[in-house]
Amino acid sequence: MSILLVIPNRNLDKLVAKFQLLLPNTPIEVWPNVKEPLAVEYIIAWQPPKGSFAPFTNCKVIASFGAGVDSILDYQDLPKIPVTRIVDNTLAKDMSRYVMTHILAYQHRLVSYFKQQDALQWKPKRARAGNKVTILGAGQLGLACAKLLKLNEFDVSVWSRTQKSLDGINSYSIDELVDAVNDADYIVCLLPATTDTTHIINQSLLNQTKKGVVLINVSRGSTVDEKSLLASLETGQVGHAVLDVFNIEPLPAEHPFWQHEQITITPHCSALSNVDTVTEQLSENYLRMLAGKPLLNVVNRELGY
Repeated sequence: MSILLVIPNRNLDKLVAKFQLLLPNTPIEVWPNVKEPLAVEYIIAWQPPKGSFAPFTNCKVIASFGAGVDSILDYQDLPKIPVTRIVDNTLAKDMSRYVMTHILAYQHRLVSYFKQQDALQWKPKRARAGNKVTILGAGQLGLACAKLLKLNEFDVSVWSRTQKSLDGINSYSIDELVDAVNDADYIVCLLPATTDTTHIINQSLLNQTKKGVVLINVSRGSTVDEKSLLASLETGQVGHAVLDVFNIEPLPAEHPFWQHEQITITPHCSALSNVDTVTEQLSENYLRMLAGKPLLNVVNRELGY
């Protein structure tokens, strides 16, 4: 029995070494150079190439190397075996701090002051008004963001498939999307990538938001219709966008987002997994698989998360 890492375009020597420390009696293989395909029972994957799972017919579990699973669920001919994902409390802390940092930076006009410094200008202004934040997605990361913002006296709402009971936080269910966003000063997208969330932030929705709303997307690039966002930025319907995720990553040099005055770009860094936490969690699930115990963080394929 062995573990296979299907994580292309990355040097995996250090990762292999960590797994060998945690599972000293288990062979760790690295795709595509696999010595014994039929011995592979546990695949750890991130953005698996087409056909990369095909030779491993004895695999029992496919584990995502991160919190997201869209690239695995989109894999053509995905085997009908359990898929798991990473749930990392550090990710939730980092994500919530990232979101609040960018909200405060916009409120207090930091981008403008950075430009003023470069131009040797001195033009102070009051902080922007607006304290209402709607978070799309009420999973682990969304709720962590909501709670931190509430602690810092923001008026917070969340939108998800089902209504939540949250102390001091407004909750909207799946049919109440427009109600959830129409009075928000900030919309934070933390939705998983599914067929239902593709381009959920589109022209129709943006037209029903408050004029000058700020969009923060830290989920997946597919949730935002890029043409609609650019059009809404041009009209001022969207006042600013903070984008950490994109349809194509790295973002191509010719993409119009790079030079747009009302867009802040970060390189998919809002919440990066701690490799020690990830390897420990993946190793625990491997041992659970061997022992016939329930796996941690199994993905519901119908829901996509």
